[in-house]
Amino acid sequence: MTTFDRALPSLLQICEQSSGFSDFKRACAVRDLRGRIRLILESQANQTQESISSFCTTLENKLSSQLKSFFVPPILTTTGPGERARIAKEILSSAQPWQNCSYEDPVSGTRMTPPGSRWFLLERRLSKHSWLESNKLTPPWPLIKGAPPLVTFYSFKGGVGRTTSLVSCAWQLAREGNRVAIIDLDLEAPGLGSLLEAETQRGAVDAIVDFFATGSIDTNDLYAPAQALGAEDATQVDVIPAGNLDINYLEKLARLDFINDTPGELNKSSPVEDALRALVLKVRSALKPNFIFLDARAGLHDLAGLSLHGVSHVDVLVGRASEQSFRGLDIAIQALGIRKDAQDLRCIIVHGFAPRDPESEPSKKEIDTFQTRVYDSFCTHIYEEDPPGPTDRTAAHWPWPLRQNPDLERFTSLSSVRDSLFSDQHQQLLLRIKELCTPEPAPNSGDDAPEETLP
Repeated sequence: MTTFDRALPSLLQICEQSSGFSDFKRACAVRDLRGRIRLILESQANQTQESISSFCTTLENKLSSQLKSFFVPPILTTTGPGERARIAKEILSSAQPWQNCSYEDPVSGTRMTPPGSRWFLLERRLSKHSWLESNKLTPPWPLIKGAPPLVTFYSFKGGVGRTTSLVSCAWQLAREGNRVAIIDLDLEAPGLGSLLEAETQRGAVDAIVDFFATGSIDTNDLYAPAQALGAEDATQVDVIPAGNLDINYLEKLARLDFINDTPGELNKSSPVEDALRALVLKVRSALKPNFIFLDARAGLHDLAGLSLHGVSHVDVLVGRASEQSFRGLDIAIQALGIRKDAQDLRCIIVHGFAPRDPESEPSKKEIDTFQTRVYDSFCTHIYEEDPPGPTDRTAAHWPWPLRQNPDLERFTSLSSVRDSLFSDQHQQLLLRIKELCTPEPAPNSGDDAPEETLP
């Protein structure tokens, strides 16, 4: 039976094993929003129109017979009838090289890779562009002296200590005299505003939808001090909550547009990405923070992908020692490897709810499993050659433990768990984040990185 997962490899196999297919210069598979596939072929000068038509008719019959409704005829060629040839050329001009193009030979079971760079692929998607696109993204400004680093806190599953880690780091920075801006991007399940007792008239979702209509960001009534941190520290931490939870909040969520699949415009950003970049730029200029923290949506949400891949300088990935968490972390690490170059990747893995007694045998087993699974993921998706050792504590794969603490699992106010949030392990986590937020020295400039002024 042909399925979504099998359709593209099957099309690849059928084409590659068809006599005469190698005569064509390029091929492009186009998968539409329903998962159906069309085929475009670029012919060469020595091919006659008669031979092209005959080959395409035979190949169409094979594809229709084996792929059923997953294949949509006719095959378009660059030398076909006028309008079809124009469409074929336009599609080929906008397609991307097919990454990891391969299929399994049904007879030998061998993984087969077509020769050269013949195959291209064009995917039509409604969402998940920030997770699936292969183009490299850069933050709204470089990580450079004088500009606040953008730090995203992400977890595949909720309830693993992501927001707690963010609050701890923000509070510690405030006590050191730093100004911190926090943006709640967990728009489908907001709570950071109430946790930090930051009451506002508007929030992140308001800024995004207002930007859709006006093309600008207004910070009036958008942020408030984190009163939960106490009078001494609250003024150092500005919080932009998700927004006020009422029926109008749902109306705003319903207008979030993550589609950027505009025909003829490669790598076009989505409306939400444009709004998010405008928001952090406005926060930088208006609030002048030393750090900007983003509390990302859990799971494989589009906004989580934008936070990780399109905006941040430093990514903090929080997970627990569970199979669900391991698989989610693996996807996040793989996506980071696709969207960011290895030399630009500044990532921290946090082992949330790590065993309280690390010396017991069950605890040692859990810690070893967590370290091994994360290291294997980095070796597969990030480290291309000469990977660091599995116990290299300076490498991106090394998990930073935040040990299980019953006080942090159930509390009535942040002030009641202040000591827990300032524990040695939380201080070590912040120290690592600050190290990664430090710009690299400019070439031939001594120890000082160049400074940047506000745009």
